[in-house]
Amino acid sequence: MICNIPSGFSMASISISGKVVGKKSDPAVALRQIGELSIAEFSVLDTDYCYFKNKEDNPGQFYKVAVASKAATWLAENLTHGSKVTVHGQPVWREYNGTKFLDVKNARVVSMDDRKTSSDDSSLF
Repeated sequence: MICNIPSGFSMASISISGKVVGKKSDPAVALRQIGELSIAEFSVLDTDYCYFKNKEDNPGQFYKVAVASKAATWLAENLTHGSKVTVHGQPVWREYNGTKFLDVKNARVVSMDDRKTSSDDSSLF
C-alpha cells in the first residue's frame, strides 16, 4: 500500500523527558539488527507528565522507545539504567492484556547526563 501524505501535513509527535528504566538484570538498551538496520529499544519513566501537589503520589508514565538509526549503537553503548534523556518521536498506542500503553517510535534521543570525562587528553576541543 502506498500512502501519499499531502504537503503541509505532519504526523503527530511527542516529546518526553525522564530516566531510562528496566529490570536491573537486563541491559538498559536492547539492540537488535534487522538486515543492516540497528534498532535500540528501551523504556523511559517520565514523572513530569502531569502535576501532583505531593510528588510522592506521582506514579509517572512509562514509555517504550524505539530508535532506528546510526544512533542506535551509540545509545546501547552509552545509556545505563537511570540515564536522563529527552525523547522526541511519533506516539504509538499499543494494547497489552487489556491495558493501553503509549510508545514512541522513530525517536530522536538526547542524553541529559553530564558527558563522561575521558582519560585520554587527545580531545579535539
